[in-house]
Amino acid sequence: MTWNMAGAGFHTGAPHAAAWEWLRYQAEFDIAMLQEAIPPSDLGGSFASVLFQSRFPAQNLAWGNCTLARDHEFKPRQVEHADWAESSMDAALIADGGDDLPILINVHSNAKPIEGFARAEFAAAGGLTCNQAKVWEIEVVAHELQPLLAGRRFILGGDINAGLLLDEVYGYKNNENLWKNLAEQGYVDLRLRHSEQEQQTFFRERTNPYQLDHFFGDAWTNQSVKSWSVLTEVARDLKLSDHAPMSIEIG
Repeated sequence: MTWNMAGAGFHTGAPHAAAWEWLRYQAEFDIAMLQEAIPPSDLGGSFASVLFQSRFPAQNLAWGNCTLARDHEFKPRQVEHADWAESSMDAALIADGGDDLPILINVHSNAKPIEGFARAEFAAAGGLTCNQAKVWEIEVVAHELQPLLAGRRFILGGDINAGLLLDEVYGYKNNENLWKNLAEQGYVDLRLRHSEQEQQTFFRERTNPYQLDHFFGDAWTNQSVKSWSVLTEVARDLKLSDHAPMSIEIG
């Protein structure tokens, strides 16, 4: 499962504690990759792994990315010798459970491009960008992860604040280009075998039905996904967040 829990203070629906109540006692999952989460202090009694990373560590914020695993022990990983990590890697919480389990990349990419980023140098170093003048965190994360993910199974999931409907609404091709670039780097959209069209995951009032949350994986994992779904009622009816959780089953 991946879910933006809306703990950053922008959500006006149910309180964050209600979101955790649903997640802990009603949601069915083995692994959860959460964004905008403020983890309760007693999670260790229910999960074999509880990993947390503040989204903006320099600001000492209480909310960030949290990865939970019920039965498997995962350890946090850092990208070694990452040339561009300072600009983006706080957006990704990497969890490694060893060679028998996929690497988990829990991502919360900013909707805005990185300010003052050296796009030309990044492109010259092999980084792929969807825009000729701007670079987004997800693009840097995808580039920096490639050495770590080479030859490994992986699942990248989270709120990447991107989706193909944005291109239709605003009349550009940034997101189409992003998807092509991700595919070229080995990131397979796990939706495509289960739904030709994007499915709404963002339910903020007076906005378009965007899918901003996504799962990507390697080719082997893609073929192993038995189901892919959006739990729309969590956002639309229960109003626990302005994002709906997404769930995949791997067999």
